Amino acid sequence: MSANNLFRRALLCAGATLCVPAALAQQGEPVQVAEIIVSANRVPTAQDRVGSTVDIVDAAEIERRQQVQVLDMLKRVPGVSISRSGGFGSTSTLRLRGSEAGMVKVLVDGVEVNDTSTTGGEFDFASLSTVDIDRIEVLKGPQSALYGNDAMAGVINIITRQGTGAPTLRATLEGGAFGTFRQQASLTGAQQDVSYALTASNYHTDGFSRTFVGNEKDGSDARSVSGRVGYQASETLRFDLNAGWSWLDSEYDPFAADGDAALEKEDWHVRAAANLTLLGGAFENSLAASYASTDRDFDEPTGWYRFSQYDSRRKALDYQGNLRLRDRDVATIGLSVDEESAKIVNTTATATTTDIDDKVVTKSAFAQYLAAVTDDLTLTLGGRIDDHEQFGTEATWRITGAYQVPATGTVLRASYGTANKAPSLYQLYAPWYGNASLQAEDGKGVDVGFEQKLLDGRLSFGASLFRNTYDNMIGFTSAYVNVASARTKGVEVSFQARPVEAVLIQANYTYLDAKDRLTGRDLPRRPQDSFNASIDWTLVDGIDLGAALRYAGKQRDTAAATSPILAGSTVVDATARWRVSDRFSLFGRVENLLDKDYQEVRSYRAPGRSAYGGVTVTF
Repeated sequence: MSANNLFRRALLCAGATLCVPAALAQQGEPVQVAEIIVSANRVPTAQDRVGSTVDIVDAAEIERRQQVQVLDMLKRVPGVSISRSGGFGSTSTLRLRGSEAGMVKVLVDGVEVNDTSTTGGEFDFASLSTVDIDRIEVLKGPQSALYGNDAMAGVINIITRQGTGAPTLRATLEGGAFGTFRQQASLTGAQQDVSYALTASNYHTDGFSRTFVGNEKDGSDARSVSGRVGYQASETLRFDLNAGWSWLDSEYDPFAADGDAALEKEDWHVRAAANLTLLGGAFENSLAASYASTDRDFDEPTGWYRFSQYDSRRKALDYQGNLRLRDRDVATIGLSVDEESAKIVNTTATATTTDIDDKVVTKSAFAQYLAAVTDDLTLTLGGRIDDHEQFGTEATWRITGAYQVPATGTVLRASYGTANKAPSLYQLYAPWYGNASLQAEDGKGVDVGFEQKLLDGRLSFGASLFRNTYDNMIGFTSAYVNVASARTKGVEVSFQARPVEAVLIQANYTYLDAKDRLTGRDLPRRPQDSFNASIDWTLVDGIDLGAALRYAGKQRDTAAATSPILAGSTVVDATARWRVSDRFSLFGRVENLLDKDYQEVRSYRAPGRSAYGGVTVTF
């Protein structure tokens, strides 16, 4: 089916949606309370007043799916495509709506964690676990006007659990296939003016051979500790501190050849913020300092570089002010200074060289006005200026609109924005290949869609159409140069139903047309078609069963004209949970239930059928 036909069908669905629910609305259909979203406008905004497309993965969904890695939750979100070179601990990247991985900004509790030492500044999801995550917001479309560099295609905003209520201790033990054993524990609570949450986890797997040419197992060990503390000093002043540490030791097969190689990776992030409200709460002020680091050490005895060290550092100081005007208007201003640095050291059989040891500072200012024009119409307009010390000053802007049709409750959305991305430190300063004269990559994108809820919220569905263009992209000839250009467009459709209280059905479909505008070829590792579906059933009180299916269509493996085509794949998972009591539950899952052979990156295996089970105790 052609893209144009799909666009027509989606528009017809939108038109039908405006008519069908009208009759139901006239029968006294209750008004639904909209979910609150933070990332879309950088201020808490009701979902029905957000003009951009945002998908939510909440704690309940994470518990239902029982997935250990964040990437395995995100790959179920429409518009998301992933590339993973094997099982747990292998290189794992994410693209939004056909973008490059480095065009997606990843935030953990407000700290940017993209790796400055990678070629494109992308974030590697290899060891990021779901253990302490309360919510993930996937904000799509050009977001540079609010979030600056690295947000050309969108933002992954990860929010960890906060402490509330009486002290609660929760512990989980899990074991299963490939010699896997996982332990985690958390302590959360709040007392008077202090809230706290602390989580620790340990993970081990013997793994399997990630490449098809040998049988040597590639195992992994991972550990993490994270926490956050909040102190309400007065009615107008609050302090927040959050921090996280993770460590990964993972064996891998370089260049898809079975071999003795290992990666040790350590990540840190920390953020301290002071929040002051003035004018009776109408003027909110936040000042925050943050730090993030990633250290990757490669031990590859048979490689040209026997040892390699990649160190990434990010430091940021941010101010944001939100002034509430009229009843629901919000004027937002922000200032920031960001320093990113990278160091790369390589060791051959005879010498050790420092290939990169550089840093760059970016100073930024942005402003946005959110206007509640009427009870049903909300508009936002924002702009940003980034002053990058290497390539100069760039400006971006964004406009969004959300309208709720009074007669039907249908929410119509639209957004348009421009974006840019600064060259990475590797592209600027790498020996032999770096180019200090590189300019910023440019982009622009449009997004329109709708969302409809029926039957007191028990049925909901929606669709989004999008188109993005990327120009002045950095490509590689004999060195890095601004030569590439790309265009992505597509449609995302989502559906959710709860026909009875005990059953939840969810599904989404994405059609993606991503092209290199110079060669006309499809961009690699971006399936044209992807589909997700799940059903969760409470069999009896305390016993939950679930099944999930994911289909990813065929895709090119590389950008070369002779690139092999990766076949499409359909993977089914099954889950079960028995809540024996308020304090004790048993759970289990089977991944790749049908034992399908497939590849997310050519020459690297994906896990076959594997079963896991465990217990959770709460005190």
